[in-house]
Amino acid sequence: MAVAVLEPTMEDVSLLGGLRSDLLGFVQQFESSYLTLSPQEAAAALVEVEQLSKLVDHLQTVAARAAEDHQLATTDALDPYKNTAEYLRAKIGISRTEANRRLRLGHDVLPELPGPGAALTPPLGVLAEATSAGALSSRAATIIRNAVHRVSPAATRPELDAMEEHLVRQAVESDEDVLRALAQRWEDIIDQDGTEPTDKILRARQGVFLRGRRHGLHFMEIGATDEQYEHLITVMNTATNPRAQNTAHKGTGTTDGKLTNGGDNDAGSSPDEPTREQSLLDGLVSACRIALAGDGLPATGGHRPQVMVTINYRDLLNDMSDLADRGHDGHSVFAQQLSARSIRKLACDAGILPLILGGEGQVLDIGRTQRLFPPHLRRALVARDKGCAFPDCTTPATWCEAHHTIPWATGGTTTINHGVLLCSWHHHQIHQGNWTVESINGIPWFTPPKYLDPHQTPKRNRYWQVEQAIHNHLARSNTGTDSNTHASTHTHTGTGERAAPP
Repeated sequence: MAVAVLEPTMEDVSLLGGLRSDLLGFVQQFESSYLTLSPQEAAAALVEVEQLSKLVDHLQTVAARAAEDHQLATTDALDPYKNTAEYLRAKIGISRTEANRRLRLGHDVLPELPGPGAALTPPLGVLAEATSAGALSSRAATIIRNAVHRVSPAATRPELDAMEEHLVRQAVESDEDVLRALAQRWEDIIDQDGTEPTDKILRARQGVFLRGRRHGLHFMEIGATDEQYEHLITVMNTATNPRAQNTAHKGTGTTDGKLTNGGDNDAGSSPDEPTREQSLLDGLVSACRIALAGDGLPATGGHRPQVMVTINYRDLLNDMSDLADRGHDGHSVFAQQLSARSIRKLACDAGILPLILGGEGQVLDIGRTQRLFPPHLRRALVARDKGCAFPDCTTPATWCEAHHTIPWATGGTTTINHGVLLCSWHHHQIHQGNWTVESINGIPWFTPPKYLDPHQTPKRNRYWQVEQAIHNHLARSNTGTDSNTHASTHTHTGTGERAAPP
């Protein structure tokens, strides 16, 4: 983004005073009359206020940069300050951490001080354009800025550009919690810290460490490998499933009928309910009790835990000689990346169910038509959706229910293309009819109601498919072509489906 030099005037500075006066008047009016607004007006005001705050965020970044470029720490006080951060701390009452955050962000989204008539591009041009337009908050911009800087020593320029572009787009579409998770996954894929730790190192670090008894509780710390963690968390999450006690078809999903409980599915929502941490412990203890009650210990045979991971078949078979090749990890149910080596260890004592996936992750060759989703179809939905498919939802697959995108009563079939995983809350929202879901090229896309998006642009949950998106961006940055073009030649379009949104 090219930025031309403009001559500031006193009129520009006085304009801020007028804006502040107008804004203060609105605040006083809004405080006293917001209950008289209609729900639609309140929703519109909520959005407008947030968009305004993003512009103010950028103004704060620009003002901090102006203080630095004008060297106010030494020229605007009788006693010089140590640096600009200390000056901002004293002048406007922000913390040193916040001052440094604004200054660091300013260096990446604003150009270096140009000469007369010159124009420069900021270091992070895509991010700079979005922040100056008020499209994202400075908090979101800082998440992106910090992530890019952390991986810069291990990344190529095209990789950094692809990462910046993708994260900025996701920041505009998603919330900051999702953005943090996506940024972390970009870091995990680009900077894998070289060779994995050897089995000898992992064995030396892993274990259950008993920390003693304090205040009536025994404390322990667990250091587990990827495959050990997946076994533990799979067992523990059976007790944290909010639908475990009141789902009629436990383990196979639910029908398309009305839900008896449409409330929030967060554990610990009532003082009488256990917290998620307490439920995880209950799940682990319950599993131990079941094991002790049976005759399976310490035998090694029998039915193994239902740990489910997905990986490219070639990567499963290949050896680990090519450690420099990136992007070949597998994915477990709880969104943890597992190396091919870890998955091979699991596969040594597990059944392997082959599913043929298209380039966009759609299941192409599995099916059995009946009203309820049988276990093998539910496994296919888990392999494709990985969790609740509703946009930005992070509920894991084991807490989700199978939903017919086309209701059975109106001719829908129990197939992968007409099935989708939804958590209890979003399942209820879909049945209310405000949001709609349809299969586009075998992938569930959700259309918001008009009061949320007047254009009703279809959306997809990118949280669970971020690795595929990252690999596509990296492929385009390295080859200059769209990697989806090749993948689309392997996909299948079902009856009544249309082209996917970009």
